[in-house]
Amino acid sequence: MLQQLKAVFTYAIYKKLCFENPAQYLLIEDYVKFCNLKTKANEDRSFSGEEIEKLRDYCLKHLNNPHSIVMLVAMETGMRAAELTSLLKTDITEDFIYVHRQQIRIPKTDMNEKIRFTEVEYTKNERSNPRGGRPVPITKRCREALDLAFALKGESKYVFHHPDGRPLIKDSYESYLRRVCLRLGIEISNNHAFRVAFNARLISAGVAGNERCLILGHSMQTNERHYSYSDRRQAEAVKNKLEAYESA
Repeated sequence: MLQQLKAVFTYAIYKKLCFENPAQYLLIEDYVKFCNLKTKANEDRSFSGEEIEKLRDYCLKHLNNPHSIVMLVAMETGMRAAELTSLLKTDITEDFIYVHRQQIRIPKTDMNEKIRFTEVEYTKNERSNPRGGRPVPITKRCREALDLAFALKGESKYVFHHPDGRPLIKDSYESYLRRVCLRLGIEISNNHAFRVAFNARLISAGVAGNERCLILGHSMQTNERHYSYSDRRQAEAVKNKLEAYESA
């Protein structure tokens, strides 16, 4: 927040709207003392296996709502919400989803203007460093979810759409996800929890770190810091490995 505030005044000086940056006198130490410095446990940032199954069961019972199908694909791919809602049918091949686009909000020019969205030909991590997108493998369950999407009523170039062909909106999907989680008694309620859970599945499957970065679309540093975790749910797996080694 401080960085953004300082950047605003720096830009204003550049545009000659003011001649001093008062934010430069704000110290990070003065801000931090008002912050909650408690960090969430890793398992509190990811859906558990049991929660994934609860969400899957709910979605399969509510296939009349296209947002449910988005959730089914999200849990099988770890894709971002903005990537899912901008996905085109031409991005789907037999074995892979080609992720190279995201849905973004168009900045308002008037306070009374309605919120609008558009698609851009880059993902979140490639805005300033384009690399042509990334392939996400289509597993059996992912293919089943995509088949449900292709069976949606109406004609559209988008994978997820309304009966009149309009694409789903990222904000609407995320609101739907929150409502479903609240209804099912799941405390975590954001799409990012699907990404963290999917990364954990990749780790359990023995997928190397650089390969996980390729599929999820972020750097190794980001993966190790925010996605690769060793929480209490992993402790049982470590215990089993140690016991297997000692009994060998």
